[in-house]
Amino acid sequence: MAGKMLNQLKKEIKIAGKTIGKGFPAYVIAEMACAHNGRFDDAKALIKASADAGADATQLQLFDMGHVVTPTNELFPILDRISFSADQWKELTDYGRQLGIDVWACTYDVPSVELAVKLGVDGIKLNSADLSNPEVVEAVAKSGIPFTLGTGASTLDEIRGGLETAVKHGAENIILMHGVQNFPTQIEDLNISKIQLLREEFEIPVGYHDHVDGDNPFGKIVDLIAIGLGANIIEKHIALDRSKEGLDYQAALEPEEFKLFVSNLKKAHTAYGSKEPKPFTDSELRYRKFQKKSIIAHKDLKAGDTLKREDVFFSRNNDAGIPPTKFPEMEGKKLNRDIPQFENLKLEDVT
Repeated sequence: MAGKMLNQLKKEIKIAGKTIGKGFPAYVIAEMACAHNGRFDDAKALIKASADAGADATQLQLFDMGHVVTPTNELFPILDRISFSADQWKELTDYGRQLGIDVWACTYDVPSVELAVKLGVDGIKLNSADLSNPEVVEAVAKSGIPFTLGTGASTLDEIRGGLETAVKHGAENIILMHGVQNFPTQIEDLNISKIQLLREEFEIPVGYHDHVDGDNPFGKIVDLIAIGLGANIIEKHIALDRSKEGLDYQAALEPEEFKLFVSNLKKAHTAYGSKEPKPFTDSELRYRKFQKKSIIAHKDLKAGDTLKREDVFFSRNNDAGIPPTKFPEMEGKKLNRDIPQFENLKLEDVT
């Protein structure tokens, strides 16, 4: 279980008027990552596509070239080519606000956290790469901005350590994110059931970020499993055109696919319902009337007759009456009224 130090973490988190937590619709983040390929107009198009699809948030990916990778890393020239300036990130953030979509930032280093704070983003993403990086966790925690904390390929002790570092620096609004993000992740490696483990172990909201191949039909529905297991946030990559490949296209959905994806997630929440007992809905009452069997007169019955098993049959009628389980309470008793054939019997019909 979570432990005393983590008790200050909130079980429900408010972001831009929406609640993330048990019983609320999954909050959907459209992850742009580097799918803009360094083209500013494409970045704007991805934000608009995310808003048009009905996603709750668009997620930018901020990084500082002096911190994200070393100059000798093979990714350095690619990241250097596609990076935007702080002013461009501000323009993109403002554009998202104009479209009415929340804006999140995936940050990889302290300077990018500082930029995210300056931009006034609604949420921050930390990958599992920074779960054990106290400097980045501390910077995000001190910002007071809600954030997701990646847990992929991490031990429970590593996760607990990252949470404790965050709490020590004032964090209250954290969502743990399950997901192994390979390019793409194989279905047998998803282990979506870990969502339940994280929920039970830490007792805070948990989300799922999926990396199944975008061309695989299963990738368009796999997140429904996560919702069924209690995921409170769903993060999914979006790309304008997978066929052009480029960066971060492997697990991405295209705009029209993403729109259907969001629609299905909303339907899943509605279908999920509640496990708590509650009065029958109108739909259930209609089904009950149609389906339930009653005790029905097999022939015309006369007042004063002794009710016998052969006098009745158990079937569906135009209206549901008392169930066959009640017949032993009536059998062998006198009828106190005439009952026409095919009419439902009532308990008060016998004395």
